Amino acid sequence: MRLFTALVPPAEAVAQVAAALVGPAPDGWRLVDPATWHITLAFHGDVDDPAPHLAALDAAAGLPGPRLRVDGSGAFPGVRWARVVAEPRAALDALVEAVGGDAQGFVPHITVLRRRGRRRPEPRAVLPPLSGPWWQADEVLLMASELRRDGAVHRIVHRVALTRG
Repeated sequence: MRLFTALVPPAEAVAQVAAALVGPAPDGWRLVDPATWHITLAFHGDVDDPAPHLAALDAAAGLPGPRLRVDGSGAFPGVRWARVVAEPRAALDALVEAVGGDAQGFVPHITVLRRRGRRRPEPRAVLPPLSGPWWQADEVLLMASELRRDGAVHRIVHRVALTRG
């Protein structure tokens, strides 16, 4: 089972950012379904036993949920993303570490475009200015991911509540 731990933005934040991405995806790219948008805190990969990740998630229960918003964009090879800022950043970093991620190298983002195929050189894709409302993370999710030709399908394996603060 392929697992990751994530935060999921509320529908109103997703809708506001998705509205900026109107029209077809740039040539050579596909828009990631906004219904699947999330902020990956830790990618666990293919695991036979999810128990250690369930335990880490349970241990994170009750941590303060950071305030988050989309503000800007960025790129990794084959990916274009909406930048996520946190207030306070330390709360987000503590959450990343608690669920098994690496806060040092963590770039909070939501993937919005993925490259189609393996063309070289990478097709040009510039995102419009992206911005969204502030929202409070109130839960963290352990999710399973199944890769398909038209994109990944995610299902929630386990969730725990965060505190407001």
